Amino acid sequence: MTDKLVPNQKVAIQKVSSDDNEFYSSYIAAMEDDTISLATPMHGGSLVLFRVGEEIRVYTWPFMFVTEVLERCFVPHPLIIVRRPRVFTKNQRREFVRLDLSLPIIVRELKSGLAEPIGEEEVQTHTIDISGGGALLVYPKELPAGTWLELSVFLPEEVKCRAQVCRIEHNDTPKKVRLAVEFTDIAPSDQDKIIALIFRRQRELRRRGLL
Repeated sequence: MTDKLVPNQKVAIQKVSSDDNEFYSSYIAAMEDDTISLATPMHGGSLVLFRVGEEIRVYTWPFMFVTEVLERCFVPHPLIIVRRPRVFTKNQRREFVRLDLSLPIIVRELKSGLAEPIGEEEVQTHTIDISGGGALLVYPKELPAGTWLELSVFLPEEVKCRAQVCRIEHNDTPKKVRLAVEFTDIAPSDQDKIIALIFRRQRELRRRGLL
């Protein structure tokens, strides 16, 4: 499964010993037989420091592996050298960080997962919460679980993906329901944009003492 790792591939790093569940964006700078060189991530304008011997989780959606920092390099570029993994874990959707966030979204119903819309109608609505793996959104009618959708989410930059309805939630608002959807076909770069937005908003909330 190590053929899933390639140079320049974007990854997210998490410290195993940390309690804040912070993720740091990085990428694979180089690969050797037994090691991987990861770009040292930045946070708040400074390098995130990792200790030699420290365990970290590396997310390469939809997989994750735990590894150890073997070495730190700063010239010519700041890198952390980690042990190349032998075991990967499938990253389940529930492991994505989810945040209450209202974002504009355009929804089009699709024919059984095909790219062809059912009709010309598109619904402009908004999310209630979102993660790298799915979203909860407001919708004007019930849709059966399993219904395929084409989504345009505005972060504000537009991210397009296909999704599938997982469940329906009812609330007190007449003529509206909540649809829980799972992203089934999304570019890794677009998924990274969603995750990065969530992390930025989380940092803002922490600074304001609201999280």
